[in-house]
Amino acid sequence: MKILLKTLQHISSRLHVSHSIIVCRRNISSSSWTLHALKSRGLIQLSGTDVNPFLQGLVTNDVTVLGPECTSLHAMLLNVQGRVMYDLLLYHKVLEDNPSVIVEHDRRITTDLIKTLKRYKIRKKVNISDISDDLQVFSALPPVDESCETGLSLEHKSLYLSSEDPRISTFGRRIVAPSEDNVMKCVHQGSELASSTEEEYHERRYMLGLSEGIIDLPPGNCFPLESNLVYLNGVCFHKGCYIGQELTARTFHTGVTRKRLMPLKFEIVPTGMSAGDNIVNEKGKSVGKFRNSAGKHGLGLLRVAEIKGTISVTNKDGQIYNVQAMPPEWWPKEEDKGHL
Repeated sequence: MKILLKTLQHISSRLHVSHSIIVCRRNISSSSWTLHALKSRGLIQLSGTDVNPFLQGLVTNDVTVLGPECTSLHAMLLNVQGRVMYDLLLYHKVLEDNPSVIVEHDRRITTDLIKTLKRYKIRKKVNISDISDDLQVFSALPPVDESCETGLSLEHKSLYLSSEDPRISTFGRRIVAPSEDNVMKCVHQGSELASSTEEEYHERRYMLGLSEGIIDLPPGNCFPLESNLVYLNGVCFHKGCYIGQELTARTFHTGVTRKRLMPLKFEIVPTGMSAGDNIVNEKGKSVGKFRNSAGKHGLGLLRVAEIKGTISVTNKDGQIYNVQAMPPEWWPKEEDKGHL
């Protein structure tokens, strides 16, 4: 019931639709909203009369809610063992009066993802096409520790699509457009949006503990609940069957998730580390695994109950890096968690 209420609240908070996109009124400075071109992200277009039922049987979230009032969803595609294969962002788009879905994903797995989609397509009326070379993904991020709710508007008509990031409410907007120039031309006169780098985008993600792509979520080697799929609004437990649903639902309803992806903060910028490196406590006991980092921020899969005190990770040259790890603010509070 908590998850259902959370889903309804999430959808109702997004009911206002206009021809402008509210971002934030700032000058180009350290307090500006920033625009990040994400070359690591790809786009697949799904169109045809069977798009929704096709995706509904594949991904973790309820695709039927996608539409004018709910323009984006977070979801994962699992394997039959219930392990994560691909993390996805799904966008509602109307093409020639036909509802379509744009699938944002890690561009390194575009070919594999298309093969997977075609394998499950069977006789369904779905057209699958890679549009990554025609359009770019952008992230518009608010200033750190500031609200997304007020400010500068961007004109929607020149953008292919734009929607708030469905994973974390404070993580700005997702924009799809032919180029950065197209986005900047949409900024209303008197307002500013500063261009920034993809590296800074990834550091902002890791500050929040937000996983994305095949390094953070190695295909076939991680579980959706440990990857915070529930907290990130990426799963519906009332929609019926999808690939990997049985194990995911059983784990959610009967178990406690003891390991989770969490943000890491390093004292200095780490070098020479690899995904899978051990994270240890003061006694040298392993409490988790390092996944990736950008700047002084990173991501690790940690045993939540065992991260008190000093923890560290050692690189390939034997250099020890001390790290801080704590639950991010967007996680549910203890009294609200239940068995999440």
